[in-house]
Amino acid sequence: MRRKKSKINHGLRPKTLEIHGGGSKKDIEIRPGLHRTVAFPMKSFERARRLFEGKEEGFIYTRINNPTVDKLEKRLAALEGAEAALATSSGMSAVTVLALHLACSAKGGASPALAGRIVSSNRLYGGVFHLFRDRLPALGIPVTFVENPYDLKEWEKAIKLNTKFLYVEIPSNPIIDIFDIKPLAVLAKKHKIPLVVDSTLATPALLNPLKRGANVIIHSLSKYMGDGEVIGGVILGKKSLINGLRQEWFRDTGPCLSPDNAAILCSHIESLFGRMEEHCKNAESVAKFLLKHSKVAKVLYPSFGPRAALNKKIMPKGFGGLMAFEVKGGRNAAKKVLDNLKLFWHAPNIGESRSLVIHPATTTHGQMTKDELEKAGISQGTLRLSIGREDPRDLIYDLKQALS
Repeated sequence: MRRKKSKINHGLRPKTLEIHGGGSKKDIEIRPGLHRTVAFPMKSFERARRLFEGKEEGFIYTRINNPTVDKLEKRLAALEGAEAALATSSGMSAVTVLALHLACSAKGGASPALAGRIVSSNRLYGGVFHLFRDRLPALGIPVTFVENPYDLKEWEKAIKLNTKFLYVEIPSNPIIDIFDIKPLAVLAKKHKIPLVVDSTLATPALLNPLKRGANVIIHSLSKYMGDGEVIGGVILGKKSLINGLRQEWFRDTGPCLSPDNAAILCSHIESLFGRMEEHCKNAESVAKFLLKHSKVAKVLYPSFGPRAALNKKIMPKGFGGLMAFEVKGGRNAAKKVLDNLKLFWHAPNIGESRSLVIHPATTTHGQMTKDELEKAGISQGTLRLSIGREDPRDLIYDLKQALS
């Protein structure tokens, strides 16, 4: 007699997967149970050996794996169409542990004592830019930044024999660039290296990078996924990659996600698609207002500008709630606008229900030099807005009075 599969997410639509993704017919809890414990019984000498060698799946120690975290990982994998996922303590820890794992891989005949090179877009969240520019090179992992990520020839030129992976952020923070994954994926495949995509600002509700040819996805779960309540990160890809990460760099460095945060994230993800639709609509409304304002030099949102048509082909469902605009008059003018906003909170996050504002050049991207900021398209007059889920008319009124 043929045994029925226990998984229930086969063929379900994305909106359903945000609730049921990764579920099983064996589940006995409507909501993921909270396993607030450190260690799990291994039952026998031989099973303990197999578990620690990675030859058998099972729970050992919450720093390595945990049933609540496992539920979150399975749901995210279902949403992204990935074979497996590895949840981490933050988005930055996800980037770091993945970079170390891939750059120090000995595949392709390279010596394990020699780290490889990373080729990355220069349009990155400031913390990742600093990690790539300063911290990884200090460990012997050089990083080459592509200064015009829209130019495939620049990517090709930057790839060397020891390049271990390509890295791109879509949409980018804070300029909201939308890069086409497909040609980058073809280039990565040609050189037999993975393409890593940070899809934090898109979420699975707006973009599925694996379907466009990417090999690995990273998310900061601290943004839209967790609705601003908890910190977390995730790496998604082939099961062989995730198992290797879990057995090596992840296990040895310990950037695990707490079961409590995993349970909260599972709960928030159940409303992801509806929330993202609100963020997108509100951002469109605010961008349209700013485009017409006499004191605004530039509006940075993918729905508008010379690349709008192509952007909509890449991300037809929308671009999320992050946007930026440049105030005429530079830094002092931007400071006046920021200080006079009443409804927008001055805070360093993205994806909250509340709308947020920040000045990237002096905060989130403040570690970049003047030249690096310029090349990344960030001016002293640029303000970044994380558009929340308030009535957009109230957000527009607040911006109007601050700009005046």
